Amino acid sequence: MLRHLSKNLLASSRRGPYINASSMKRLPLSSASLLKARYSSTKSPTTKTNKPAKIDAPGFKKIFLVAIIGTLIFVKTVQSLEKNKPKTSLSEEEFDNVVNGLKRRMAIFPQGDVDIKFSLFPTVEETKKTLRKTQSNDTSEPQFVDPVSVVDYFRTLKDDRYEALLNEYYNEYGPDTYVDNLPAGMLVMLLGRYLKENCKAGDKLIVVNFPHSITDATKFENEISVVTTILVPKELEDSNICKYYETVGKADVI
Repeated sequence: MLRHLSKNLLASSRRGPYINASSMKRLPLSSASLLKARYSSTKSPTTKTNKPAKIDAPGFKKIFLVAIIGTLIFVKTVQSLEKNKPKTSLSEEEFDNVVNGLKRRMAIFPQGDVDIKFSLFPTVEETKKTLRKTQSNDTSEPQFVDPVSVVDYFRTLKDDRYEALLNEYYNEYGPDTYVDNLPAGMLVMLLGRYLKENCKAGDKLIVVNFPHSITDATKFENEISVVTTILVPKELEDSNICKYYETVGKADVI
């Protein structure tokens, strides 16, 4: 009897541990059913899912109000730009006021203070010779101004602010053509400076071999003085300068 009981116990220990239920059903401790039961016991009975938060969309009134504010800002910006926009056109009265204002501020000699003529003859001698033939009754001798001599005067004036620049052009282009190659407006500026230093109200002046362009002519009259006449040799009768002054009745073709 004891031997039979010992055999049963030894067989049970070899097969592994079992749990004895009241219904006498034996299950291994590591069985799948037991693991499933343990997992089910730890799982929360109910799981809540997080729903996305509700977005509060702007209503029609808000959209309309934003649109009105945006429109007002746009209108104010356009008005500001129009107010600061540079003026690109002038009426006839405004143009006359601007021109008269420039003449009052910039002209060295007011109109009528000096009698200045232009001569398109190339030299002082040729201009004098022509005047003797055409104006024999005029005994007053005008003062002749040669632009080349004026530029040479400032080129050789020691420590003058334009001495170095004028000598640079003189060395580059030579004595015969360097005056024609000066920067735009420089010749008129030097003529104005020379006349201001050497002439006075009541003088009669003839600037020979000048102007070289309509730009020089208009700049001279705006910044220095109005010209009364321009002497034009017949071979230059069809030049732009002659035609320009013919329109205002100042060209004297000889």
